[in-house]
Amino acid sequence: MWPDNDTSTDLIGFQVHADLLCDVVTDPAMLPVTIGVFGDWGGGKTSIMRMLQRRLDPAQQPADSPKRRLCDSIAVVYVNTWQFEGYDDAKSAILSSVLLQLHNHRTFGSKVQAGVIQLLRAVNWARFVRLSLNHVAAPAAAALMTGGAAAIPAAVAASLGLTHLLASRETKAPEASSDTSPDLSALWQSAPDEQELDINAFRQQFQSLLVDADIASLVVLIDDLDRCTPDRIVENLEAVKLFLSVDRTAFVIGADRRIVEHAIHSKYAVSTPPDAADLDTNQLARDYLEKVVQIPYTLPRLSASEVATYMTLLFCQRHLNPDDLATCITASQDARAQDRYGTFAYGAIKAALAREPQGAFAADLALASAAAPMVADGLKGNPRQVKRFLNAFLLRRKLAQVAGLDDSIRTDVLIKLMVLEYVEPTQFTDLFRRLRPSDGRVPLLRALEKTAADDEADPDTSHTHQGWKTTWATQWLTTEPPLANLDLRDYFWVARDRLESTFAGITMVRPIVRAVLSDLFSGRTPKRQTAVDTVRQLQPDEAKVLYELIAQRITTKPADTKSWTPLRALADASVNGAAERLASLVLNLPAARLPAALGMQLVNLHNAKGDLRTTLRPVIDHLRNASSTRIGAAIQSAQLRP
Repeated sequence: MWPDNDTSTDLIGFQVHADLLCDVVTDPAMLPVTIGVFGDWGGGKTSIMRMLQRRLDPAQQPADSPKRRLCDSIAVVYVNTWQFEGYDDAKSAILSSVLLQLHNHRTFGSKVQAGVIQLLRAVNWARFVRLSLNHVAAPAAAALMTGGAAAIPAAVAASLGLTHLLASRETKAPEASSDTSPDLSALWQSAPDEQELDINAFRQQFQSLLVDADIASLVVLIDDLDRCTPDRIVENLEAVKLFLSVDRTAFVIGADRRIVEHAIHSKYAVSTPPDAADLDTNQLARDYLEKVVQIPYTLPRLSASEVATYMTLLFCQRHLNPDDLATCITASQDARAQDRYGTFAYGAIKAALAREPQGAFAADLALASAAAPMVADGLKGNPRQVKRFLNAFLLRRKLAQVAGLDDSIRTDVLIKLMVLEYVEPTQFTDLFRRLRPSDGRVPLLRALEKTAADDEADPDTSHTHQGWKTTWATQWLTTEPPLANLDLRDYFWVARDRLESTFAGITMVRPIVRAVLSDLFSGRTPKRQTAVDTVRQLQPDEAKVLYELIAQRITTKPADTKSWTPLRALADASVNGAAERLASLVLNLPAARLPAALGMQLVNLHNAKGDLRTTLRPVIDHLRNASSTRIGAAIQSAQLRP
């Protein structure tokens, strides 16, 4: 099993991206600069930033080397913006986080303390009191009960790790000390009173702080921006652009670009006045992001060979001791440098270790090579999904062993069925329901595999079941091994009887889908329109998850007109698949449980959208026959265009 955490250990060949970013952020001619590391959820953005952080750490460089001397002049801070989601003012939070990390920096901390205190006081501290209940309300309430209102700032500071900066202002001058570092209490007392943050003054003082401390480059790594709410995303970008982007600074922002553009679009769509309806907020979002991010850098998805190498190294991590693992990682990096398209597999491991892999290790290496193409395609080359998939696979294989099914379950068959379960859960369930109890075979599979293998077969033959006509399904059906003649009872028992919930945990909802879903159900027309525009950018697997989540809401509350609003809006915008999903849900729910307003909305869609009439007309005719229901009566009274 592997933990689902970011890492600075490179198992996927992403060090090349970190090295490229390092060249940019350490080039004085490029500063100030903001780089956007864009990629899908789980695509490795955080790991790359951790690699960059390690690459810029002087302690990781040979003593007296040019790299060590370069890194000695660079300060690196890491900011997880999602941790500030509950703060009342995101700009204040991110500014203070950067300043505090500079204050505590092991190399430059003693040089910047005075300047940091001045800048911290320039940030409007009153806003820090208005944090969310989760972060501050409890400590503030406790302070009020035990120390009075004057203790609340200290409680807030404690929750932010600022206690050491809030030494009492009433304290007399400190006694003499052999410590030559500036006294924080004295500096705090001498700082000016709270005042509104002045952008120009802050920038000038911030730049002077870097110059006075001989910081050649301040590299700020901003992570998890795409997990924040739209307003927080925009506030964090504003903080970077307005306050922190001065000479000698470099910002590396990790995010899903679509979420950032969606947030900008959403914010400006809501604030756009009615008389500016012709304003293209999509273009505005792109232009805004281009103003903030000078260098967009999009991470590629892993190819089949890269997934195979990644899986191989994950199994090395599982079976080998640290020294042998380091040997294999180094060998994989050398192999990648010589052949970027090759796979680091069994033979390379044998050569690197100078011995033959044995037992379970050898079996897992064979599994990595055999399963990689199917896993890479099914999981879209996503490193996080690959790791979660392997964790689920190991759990199921262990279950098979415990249940005494180890001899009857082949690894390649289990992998193939699990990939189908992940990518096409509806088709997986369809096979499960068609399983013949007498011999464990699925008769449909014989027809499906024959059709998929026959290039000249008619794709519309009667035995081609609905849902199996996609390119991916054809690839899955033709992938070894064929399943039509196998007893699949034990495989489905392992997959469905015990671990359905465990495997379902692999398919976590991506941030872009969560953001779209929230805006679709927001009840605010501008936000909903923004969401509709963003849905068009979703990958097919993301759109499928979105439709499933909407369907869950509808089936839970079918009588609530608001439950149907997202699908109706998507269908009205002719978004692919929306009208079909809307029709399917209406036909599969009791008419008596549907709101009357939905009937009129369906009729209006039918009348206004000629391209939807073929899809919606059978639904309307079905509901019209349910004349005893409210929705049936509503449709009977409506005027339907031919």
